[in-house]
Amino acid sequence: SMTSRDIDKRRHPRARASLTTNIHSMPGGESDLELVTIDISLGGARCAGNRPIEPDTTLRLHFRLEGGELPKPETVSVEATVRRCIENPVAPEHRRYEIAMQFLRLESEARRMLQTYLNSL
Repeated sequence: SMTSRDIDKRRHPRARASLTTNIHSMPGGESDLELVTIDISLGGARCAGNRPIEPDTTLRLHFRLEGGELPKPETVSVEATVRRCIENPVAPEHRRYEIAMQFLRLESEARRMLQTYLNSL
């Protein structure tokens, strides 16, 4: 039987990409959170971070898209909600937590840039 995760994977293929991620805002305003993407799709991203985030936390993020067929680096802003946060005790401290997030809002321009980037990987 298909899980919703399998279906989601088919709808939005994930590309492995290590993108610099800036936290624009999050509840509590903690700014020492550092994230880098592990993989990303139009539906969400899996990130490695230096500290845990509670599931259902909503964040505003900026991803820096570089390379691929982009003539210059672009910054894409998204609103996302944390689905899972798993501690990886053997990972280096700055990548200790794996955080899976789903994008809630992706403006059409941001979506287009992200799609172009993903297509070129």
